[in-house]
Amino acid sequence: MGYMVSQKGGYDKVGFTSKDLHNHISKTRRGKVKNGDAFAALAYLFSKADSDPLFLGKFTLKDGRLENLVWADGESVVDYECFGDVLAFDTTYKKNVYNKPLVIFSGTNHHGQTTIFGCALLSDEKSETFK
Repeated sequence: MGYMVSQKGGYDKVGFTSKDLHNHISKTRRGKVKNGDAFAALAYLFSKADSDPLFLGKFTLKDGRLENLVWADGESVVDYECFGDVLAFDTTYKKNVYNKPLVIFSGTNHHGQTTIFGCALLSDEKSETFK
């Protein structure tokens, strides 16, 4: 911002504030990264589904944007079938760049080790979203 101010001869001649510049850059980056990340995640999961016959995945779109994404690879599916008597799930609360809760579905195997049964990125933490 300082460079532009010095080139124009003062803050009043630039035509925008440093906050305007920051907001514009953030908005541009968010749009590109989210679209790119959503596409990359779906492409990766589709490739996993092609090579893993037990892979499970589901996603929803809203207004052309990724809303919810749930997945479990074949090993996680088998682990759930063997050790899914007790299922724990934990969510982060809007701790990532997308402000979406990350849900980890987990349990314990016969060695007392934590095993992951599946994961989800959800649009919100409402009970209807978990159904």
